Amino acid sequence: MSDDFQFPDPGVAADPLPEPLPRQRSTVVLPWVAAGLAVVTLAVVSLYAKKLIDEQAARAYQAMRMADEYGSRANKLEADQKDARRQAITSSEKSDEMRAANARLTEQVSDKDAALAHLKERHRQLVTDLRAAMKTTKGKALTKRVDKILARDAVAERAEASQTLTSQSPDAGTRRR
Repeated sequence: MSDDFQFPDPGVAADPLPEPLPRQRSTVVLPWVAAGLAVVTLAVVSLYAKKLIDEQAARAYQAMRMADEYGSRANKLEADQKDARRQAITSSEKSDEMRAANARLTEQVSDKDAALAHLKERHRQLVTDLRAAMKTTKGKALTKRVDKILARDAVAERAEASQTLTSQSPDAGTRRR
């Protein structure tokens, strides 16, 4: 048994130490490289995401600004449209009033002969009354009687004028509001 396994003699000079092996890389470097790549990738992705978010925010802001501008323009157009409607109504009212006034003038022109005959009759009646008063009365009584005749004629004139005005007033025609 001793032949198969031999121990070196302790007294024999020991062999010199073998040459050291070249140093192998540490297994710790690979996780650091992977971590560094992950950090760089994360930084690039975050910058790209920030750029996209900023672009979306800018688009949203632009859309809001355009919506506000559109709203203000729509309100202005609506106000202009209402104003145009008011002016159109006013114009139609004015044209209706002008037509009514024109119709009244046409009636007055056609009734010119009747009005002239009425004035002649009134004048003849007034002259007749004054002549009768002058034949029957003298002095102060004449003055009183002439004043009474003239007052009666003035009352009749006012009654005719008010009747003419109410039948020819602009409010008597068709008026829209």
